[in-house]
Amino acid sequence: MAKYICLEGTEGVGKTTQTQKLVDYLTSQGYKVLQTKEPGTPLEPLTMTLRGIMLDNQYDKALTRPAREFISQAIRSIHLERVIAPAITEYDYIVQDRGILSGYAYGVACGNSFNNIRNMAIQNVQSANDTNLFDIQPESIYDFVVYLRGDSNKGLQKALAAKQEFTAGDAMESRGNSFIKQVSENMDNYSSYFNTVRIDVDGLSIEEVHGNILASLNLSKGTFNGK
Repeated sequence: MAKYICLEGTEGVGKTTQTQKLVDYLTSQGYKVLQTKEPGTPLEPLTMTLRGIMLDNQYDKALTRPAREFISQAIRSIHLERVIAPAITEYDYIVQDRGILSGYAYGVACGNSFNNIRNMAIQNVQSANDTNLFDIQPESIYDFVVYLRGDSNKGLQKALAAKQEFTAGDAMESRGNSFIKQVSENMDNYSSYFNTVRIDVDGLSIEEVHGNILASLNLSKGTFNGK
């Protein structure tokens, strides 16, 4: 059974960089590793199409609050059922950039009810769980959530300065500092619902953060302190 690790955090804290470094490290140790992400993964092209509709700023005014959440949940349903469930028995590790914690934090910041979001997440997990590979609770499907926490305002400015995925901009980043600060506060709150390792990244180099991740997960010698 694969060990399932999800890296989380707000904009610009280094999730994608640290996801890649963790994948590279585990691969160098001889493990079979699946690298994936939410919302939207090239492993399932339809999820990338849905990601564009959900996050491309050109669609922002047309989307209603529930519509964006329904798209987010559709992406997660496809990802869990078509990518994660088959991989659980085929890989040693699954390493994911963003997941359900981000879904909670951003979804609530967008004005949706936490209970509604979680109920949809439960349905997604149950649908993907035909062979009883997952715990029934969405917060328990990951062995670890690595929460990279940094200054939300500085992170947003870093993200905005980077090459943009969408010509019209990212709909979440475009909401500004107050929105991202609320997302960060939501992550602080909801991260306690998961088996979370929190790493404060401000002032640390990329290599220092990577070393802290390996140490926190007891991976520095190719071992895993999982469930």
